[in-house]
Amino acid sequence: MLALSVRLVRADTLDQVLQRMDQAAQKFRSLSANIHKTVYTDSITNTDVEDGSFKMMKSGKDKFVLLAEFTGQDAYKLRLAGTQAEMYYPKAKTVQVYDTRKVTKSVDQYLFVGFGTRTAELRKTYTVTLGGPETIGGVKTTRIDLTPNSGEATKLFNKIQLWIPDGDGSPIQEKIISGKTGKDYKLFQYSDRKIGTISDPPLPASDFDLNLPAGVMRRVMK
Repeated sequence: MLALSVRLVRADTLDQVLQRMDQAAQKFRSLSANIHKTVYTDSITNTDVEDGSFKMMKSGKDKFVLLAEFTGQDAYKLRLAGTQAEMYYPKAKTVQVYDTRKVTKSVDQYLFVGFGTRTAELRKTYTVTLGGPETIGGVKTTRIDLTPNSGEATKLFNKIQLWIPDGDGSPIQEKIISGKTGKDYKLFQYSDRKIGTISDPPLPASDFDLNLPAGVMRRVMK
């Protein structure tokens, strides 16, 4: 009972977590990490798991460039820059190009909402609430919940959950909950995070190239 009481006293408040996120956002320049992705679809009781890696870098005010690569049987690369998303499928030798201002089929554009985003911006789009303390992989964290207020986001998901480690300002885990019953989800677990700050040199532009081989077909998706 005493240990529980001590943990409750030390539990971070929502303001404390958001303050750390703001401090991290002010200094944030880039991020690279390994990623473990779990997708659960409740209607067919199906779980898909993917492993990969990604890099992202701030390319201006509220703008990012990102390259993620997932391995396995259905390997693919995802590149996000400006208002364009490119999905490269090596087996099909095809790149699908999307205008992210129009895309409604994927929530991946919301994947990195916890990195380099000031809390004032979060509050414009989401109702931010405290989920409470949780231990993830032996790391003590505080979960915060982001519920979209309105607009396009409400068509894509019901809620985003972020797990922020104690003493840190960036998540080690993110869950995007969707579906009519709120039981579908995408869970992203980050490891080996390397966060670059504004005092560090930027990552080279070549780090975000798809590096396509000859003969790849590009398709602009409507």
